[in-house]
Parts: sequence; C-alpha cells; structure tokens
Amino acid sequence: MLDIKNIPVQNINQNIKQNATFVRMKNQMDVKMASYLRYLGTKNAVNRATDYHYLCLAVTDSTAPVNGIDYIHPSVKPVVDYATAVITKGLLPNGEVNFEFVSDGAEDETAARQATGMVTKVINQMNDPHFTMERWVMDACMHKNGMMMIKPIREQIVRYVEIEGTNDQLKAFELQAAESGLTALRQSKRRGTVDMNRVMAESRLALGQQQMAMADTLVDEQIETLRSLPEDQDLSDISDPMADQGAEEMLIIKDAIARNTVYKAKYKLTGYSINIKFHPIAQHYWICDPTVPEMRDQPFCGYYDPMTIQEATELYPGIQDNLEEFERHAEYNMNGAYQAGSVLNNLAIHARDSVPVMGIPVSSAASADPDSRQVSIVTVWNKYDIDGDGELELVELIYSGSYIISAREVEFIPVANMCPKPLPGNFYGMSVGESVIPMQEYQTAAARAEIQLGLLTATPRIGVKPDRVDFEMMQDGESAIFILDSKFNPQTDVYPMPPPSGNLQFLEVAMNRIQQDTMAMVGMTTPQDVFNPEVMAPGNSGIKLQMALSPNQIIQDNTVRNAAEGLRSALWLVWRTLIQYGDDYGVKKLAQEFHPDRQPVFLDYQAWDDMNFCDRKQVHLELALGMMSDENAISRLQIVQKCQQDLYQTVQSMVGSGTLTPAIYKKIKKPFADTLYVLGIKDADVYLPSDQEVAQMIQQGEQAAKTREPSPEDKARLAKAQLDTVKAQQIAAETEGIDAESQLDFMAVAAGDPKVYS
Repeated sequence: MLDIKNIPVQNINQNIKQNATFVRMKNQMDVKMASYLRYLGTKNAVNRATDYHYLCLAVTDSTAPVNGIDYIHPSVKPVVDYATAVITKGLLPNGEVNFEFVSDGAEDETAARQATGMVTKVINQMNDPHFTMERWVMDACMHKNGMMMIKPIREQIVRYVEIEGTNDQLKAFELQAAESGLTALRQSKRRGTVDMNRVMAESRLALGQQQMAMADTLVDEQIETLRSLPEDQDLSDISDPMADQGAEEMLIIKDAIARNTVYKAKYKLTGYSINIKFHPIAQHYWICDPTVPEMRDQPFCGYYDPMTIQEATELYPGIQDNLEEFERHAEYNMNGAYQAGSVLNNLAIHARDSVPVMGIPVSSAASADPDSRQVSIVTVWNKYDIDGDGELELVELIYSGSYIISAREVEFIPVANMCPKPLPGNFYGMSVGESVIPMQEYQTAAARAEIQLGLLTATPRIGVKPDRVDFEMMQDGESAIFILDSKFNPQTDVYPMPPPSGNLQFLEVAMNRIQQDTMAMVGMTTPQDVFNPEVMAPGNSGIKLQMALSPNQIIQDNTVRNAAEGLRSALWLVWRTLIQYGDDYGVKKLAQEFHPDRQPVFLDYQAWDDMNFCDRKQVHLELALGMMSDENAISRLQIVQKCQQDLYQTVQSMVGSGTLTPAIYKKIKKPFADTLYVLGIKDADVYLPSDQEVAQMIQQGEQAAKTREPSPEDKARLAKAQLDTVKAQQIAAETEGIDAESQLDFMAVAAGDPKVYS
C-alpha cells in the first residue's frame, strides 16, 4: 500500500521497487499537468471572457469602447442569474436538500434510513446548503462545469476524565470509549476503598456456613495487609501470610477483595470529530481529459491551488515538521498555475471563486516575507499500476515542485461535477453565459448606436472650413479658434451641419428579436410552441392538454435534472467519506443519533468491513419542480387535504355498513397514496390512516355502536317494528286458534256453555 508523506522526491529511496515506480509516475504527472493545461487553454480563455461579460466589463475585440462610449447592454448577467436562481430553487425545496438513499431490500431499510439521516445532517445542518449550492450552480452556468470537492475536516478531540470503579468497571469504561471511537490512555491508577459488604457476602457464599468465622478472620487480616501497601501497588503482588492455614480459602478471599476494590483512575481520551466541507475548485485551475464524460472514468485529473506558505501549513499540518525542506523544494514561479493567462491578469481577475476582482500585489521572490510567498500546490488523481500487479490503482498525489506532501492509494475521486447543459461524448458541457455572449455583443453595438445618435441629435454643431481654423490654438484649449481676417466670409466659411438620421424603429425591432433569441437559449421559448409529446398524443382529453407542461417547463426541468446529477454525486461522496472515517468518534456520534437503538454503530461501515455492503448509488432526490415548487405549495396542500377528506368519508361509510376489511382498505387507500406520491410524499402514512389505525377505528366503532343510546327517531321506529311483530303474532294465533280468546271459547264448549255470538 503506497503511503508517502512530506519528503522531497530526491530523498525517496528508489531501491524499493514501488518507490521507483512512484518517482516515474510523478515525473509523468509534471508533464501531463503542463500539457493538459495548454490543451485546455482555449477553454480557460473563453471562461475568462464570460467573467468579463457577466460583470459588464469591456472585452477586447468584443465590447471594447467605440467613440468613447463604453456602455454595455447586460445580457449575460441576467441570463446567468436567472438560470442560477431556477436551478438552485429546483435543487433545494424549502431551502434544503431533501433526499433518501434507496434501500436494497427490506433488511437494508434501517441502514438506508440511518445513512440518509447522517448525510442530511452533514449537508443541511453542518453546512449552509443555499450558500454551497448557489455558488456551485453559478460556477457551472458560467464556466460549462462546476467542480466541487468533498473534503473531510478532522479535528482532534482531547478530554481528561477521572473516574472511580473496580477493575471490571475500568475495563468496561475503556471498552466503551473504544466503541465510541476514542482512544483511552490511562495516566494514573490509585487504590481507594474496598466494598467490605460485598467482599464478606461473596466470601461467605463461596466458603459456606461452616467456615464463616474463619472467613471473617482471614478477611480482616487481608485488609490489614492491604492498608500497609502503597496505593498504586497491584494486588497480585501481595504475599500470602496465612497460606499454611488454608490456601484455597485465602485464594477465594483475595479474589473477592480484588473484584471489589475501588480505584481512582485518570484517563486521557483522544479522538477525531469530523465535518465534511464543500470546497469549490476554480474551473481555470481544473485539469482532466475532456473526452471522458464521466468523472469516475477519468484516468487522470487534478487541479492547481495557489496559496501562501502559511495557508499551506494550515491546510497540510505535516509540512510544519519539515518546513525548511518544503520552502527549498516548493514551486514559486506560478508558471503552471497561470499558464492559461498572464500572471497579472490571473491575479487581477481570477480569484478562488473565478470572479474578476481587483488584484492584490503578491510577490513570490525570495526577498518577500517567507510565510507570505506564493506557492503552487497540485492535487492530482491518476490511475497507475503502482505495485506492479497488473491492475491499475487510483493514486492521489499532492505536491508542490519536487516536494511530496502526500501520496497514497485511494478508492474514489472526491470531486463532484455539475453540468447543467451537457454535450454528448464530452466532459465539458455548454456554458449558459457563453451561449449568450453574441447577443450581448450585438445588443451592445445597437445600444451604442442609439446612444450616439441621440447625443449627435441633442448636441448643436456647426461646420467650419479647415483653413479658417487654428488647430494649434484648439489643441491648447484656447477659445479663439477662428482666423478672423479680411478674407473670412461668415456666409460661406461657417455652415450648419445636417441633422443625423437613423431608423430607430428598425433598431428597436432588432433589439426585441435578439432579446427573444437570448431567452430561447435558456429555454424561454414562445408560448405558441407545442412540441410536447403530452400535447401531441392522440386522444388526450381537454384537461390533459391544460395540465401538459409547456416547452419552457420541459427545458427548464431538464436543466434542473442535469444539475441534480452533480448533486447526487456529491451526496454519494459525502456518504463514502463517512464510510472512510467510520472509526472516528465524530462519525460514530453522528451514527448514534440516527441508529434505531441509539448505539454508536454506523451500519453501512459495519457492513463495509464485512464485505456485505450496499453501494448507495440509487438516490431519490426531491426537486422543487411542478407541484413541489413554491408557487404550487398551496395547491399541493389543498390536494393533500382533499385526499384525507375523501378517504375518511369512504372509510367512515364502510365502517358504518360493516363492509370494511384490511384487504379492502388497502385497495381503497392505494389511489390516494399514489396521488400523494405524485406530489412527492413518499410515506403516505404521514397524512393517511395506517392499517393499524383503521383496525383501531373499526374496533372503536363497534364498541361505540354497542353502547350508543338510540335516538328518538330510532326508538319510534323500533317501537313500531315491535308493535307490527306483536300484531302479526296475534293474527297468526287467531288463525291457528291458539290465541287466548279461542282457548276460552273451547273451554266454554267443553263445559257445555258455549259462547253465543249474535
């Protein structure tokens, strides 16, 4: 495993095969960085021009001042600002990144939720999501691609604690500290008290009732021996003065005393807290193979990072221990970092964020203050067979000149690439700002012509013959510029200038047409455009045509989704970085917050060690598009409320009729849950009743029905029903002759006194 740190190339022992291979690779990196920077020189020059146009600064051979008029019509800045705002708003619903890692089966759901919570906290709480995304998106819109490095910031934690406990308790404390990612160094350990009650109880239990008296005597004598020993002496060194009286009994008592002796121990706990920062890489310092579209497939990539020696020692603390060697072998001349343009030009307009600013004079000469001298530090990732096994390893190399800051094998390139307008087969896409530079040039020319025409029209002018003018006096600023002599004729030597003429109406039409073309470059097409599959499909209903997305929405949604691919890469890199430092205290503390049992265990890191992991490439990212946008937030809530009301009414009616079962409820709930999913609500149970809640609702309804008092109307209906039942029974009894009156008649006949009906 390659691991070289803080050493000049000349001091590397090349007798080792791997070191010799590394030196050859480093020499290749010097050549590659220089050649690829020249290769990408045109791209950097165009990006610089985009920066100028965005700030409405004059650009040579483009918008240079004409006749003293330096006005520049703003086309690049509004378009870049608009695209930046739309993409940032689309990526950040409610101002935060909302996503979830897709689980790999039911058994992976807990780990996926934990990973989602951890990465969410890193992005939305430990960083400012809007600050990060807005600048990343703006860089991508102006410079074709936006490069964002996911950089872990580890800070050492040191705590001093003093605890009391038995040997077993101290060992448990050390084990707990290790499980939490802390290293426990015991600095001192002093013997304190002995829990006599527990010692006596354990001794009596072990020795039995017959030897209780002897046990008490042995314990007392052993305690007296302990009191005469130093506090820090180990109990295993204690001699046994009564070994001849009962070796087995003494051994039991000594073990009981050792287990119940309380110590005072001081520990130094060390660990690392972690925060993951989003470090933007200026596009003009980025080097890669432009013919490889995907970042993960890049065989070689890296970037220059000019900084002072003081900044370098803060960013790479290992330099401090070997500062003299670093100052001797670092690169000071800036030829590599500024090869795409002059030193003064880059210092003046190319700050770290690629925005032209006023330059600060910086000297790299040996006479300058040592800590303020500028050095160029290069970070590069290269696929190279460093160990000679026939397989390419990914090597991360950080160096300046011939001084190696760090060289090691890594598993991934920690850089995410955002490209809102990709081009097929290319790493670099289309710059939104660059695409509207021609519009700014033509609109600037037209606006200047309009301004010049207005100035000429508003300024009175007269013409004078050249031989009647004293040009020397005019240049000196004298007021008398005419040669007044006998030959001067005001009628012929001075004449009025013809008024300027121009078709301003035609100019206005041209400006409007160019403005429409400018908006069309970013997807703002005309409303009558209907190249939409949803509209063109046969048989669509009128409501379907009304709800179909316009071309503007389709183009802008596609732009947001293109940018979202870069954000997905950043989310995966944050998760992968947490895996890389899964043993750190900071990562375990973060994992404990989202563990279902509140244990300091990062489930994905644990699975990674067991080689049974899920590489979380599938990310469900919520975008503020369509119904998820702020404009449709009220409509979205109204739809959610309607789903709740309709489902409740349906369930209530079926519960009342007694036809609702768990299987039927799942089918009834499905269309409402699908509606919420379309609105971006993944967990429908947040708004809709779950199966358990509906079962409880059915049970409560049955109990309420049993104990409910009938209403007056129900009582009247029940009484009438009972009366009708009694009447029917009476009629049936009379028909069969079994009613009371018929029975009495039969008795009278039998007694010889029949009843006579007149």
